[in-house]
Parts: sequence; C-alpha cells; structure tokens
Amino acid sequence: MIINILKEALDFFFIFLIVYSILRILTLSSRAINIFKGILYFLLLYVIAFLLKLDIMLTLFDVVIKNWIIFLAIIITPELRMVLERIGRVSSSTKKVNVEKTGKDYIIEELVKATEYLSKRRIGALIAIERNESLEDFIKDATPYRIKVSSEVLTTIFIPSTPVHDGAVIIRGDHVVCARAVLPNTKNEENLPPKVGTRHRAALGLSEKTDALTIVVSEETGNLSVALNGKLDYGITKESLRLYLDKYIITKSSKE
Repeated sequence: MIINILKEALDFFFIFLIVYSILRILTLSSRAINIFKGILYFLLLYVIAFLLKLDIMLTLFDVVIKNWIIFLAIIITPELRMVLERIGRVSSSTKKVNVEKTGKDYIIEELVKATEYLSKRRIGALIAIERNESLEDFIKDATPYRIKVSSEVLTTIFIPSTPVHDGAVIIRGDHVVCARAVLPNTKNEENLPPKVGTRHRAALGLSEKTDALTIVVSEETGNLSVALNGKLDYGITKESLRLYLDKYIITKSSKE
C-alpha cells in the first residue's frame, strides 16, 4: 500500500511539474511559483509522516493523493483561465498594423517626447501598445479614437482637465485607437514596488493577460515605468524606455 501511495505522490508531483512549467512559460505567474513551493512542502511533510509512521497524517495524505486531479484543477483554475484568454487573443482575427512599415523610429520618438513632457510636469499617464495579442476586449468599451500617434495628441489626452485623461490610451500600429480604456488590475501584489498607484497595477495586470507593452507615468513622482510579460520595471530612464520600445513594439502585419 505504501509503495502505491508513493507512486501516486510522485505521479501527482510530476504532472504538476509539467503543468507548472507550461503555465510559467505562458503566463509568467508568480502565483504558480507559490503553488509549486506549496507542493514541495506537502511532499516533504508526507515523507516525514511516512518515516515516523504517523497513521492519521498518512490517511489524510492518502485522501489528497487519490483525488489530486480535483485539487489540482481547483488550485490552478485562475492560471488556466489566463492561458485560455491569451490563446483566444492570439487567434483573434483583429486587424493589425506593422509598426516597421509605418515608421518605428517616428513612433518611438513621439512616445519618448510625450512621456518626458508628462514626467517633468508629473502628469499621470497610462499608454498600452498592442503587439501580437489583440487588445480589442479593452478597446471596445473605451472612448474611440482614430488619430496618428504624436506627442501632442498624447499629452493633450492626459491633461487632467480633459474628459478622457482617466484610464489608458491604447496604440495599435501608428494610431491611437482609444482613450479612457479600463485595464485589469494585477492580483500579484508581491510583484509591485511599495506605494504604487492604480496605473501601475493596471499596467502589470494587462501584461499578465496579454503581451502588450504598457508605459506608466507616475502622477506622484513623475517616474517612468514599463510593464511587460508579467513584470513591472519601475523608475526607468528615458534611455531605457527607448530601448524597450525599440525591442518590443512590433506587431503582425495588417490584412488591409
């Protein structure tokens, strides 16, 4: 019986390891890491209970191991939902514009100029740049725009007296497609520096669900930050922002 339980425990561990690896690659979720650590502690306790012949503990572990599929499904449901959302966006037929064809250098310069202006005046801003995964879910409920990217347009949108300054601007190709977009807040507070606001939480949340690159200008400090692939790079320089944009603002070509 003990041998069978050990086999089932190892089976559970290896299956979870495979699932964890997939989720880690697709979502870069720190919650998956914490779950993985919990499984290691679980197995360590099991070994201790087995060596000390703690019958009550072994009975409890036997129940958990025999129903490991149910427990695993409950534990990783949020991560699975995140993976399915990302797959859905990748397969979306939404039209996209190739940044390379529309003047990548121009877009970078306009974004750097706009964020520098906003940063010096401590005007808060949230700018999401669509890459390979569609942001249509967030665009459809926002205030629509169809205007070419420019530093003047971006700075005007985020001036506090304008009706659309609150929320995110979304850029697709070389156009601002909407303002006042609502982005999903992150649930992984451990990935955030202390005392950051709603904009940083929204930027990180979007980066956990899509491959978008999101720029944040802090209203309190004027600091620039970039959220990408589930990570927030806080308080970066203008030069670092330029490097991020040069490396990552590329999307699929348009079908137009």
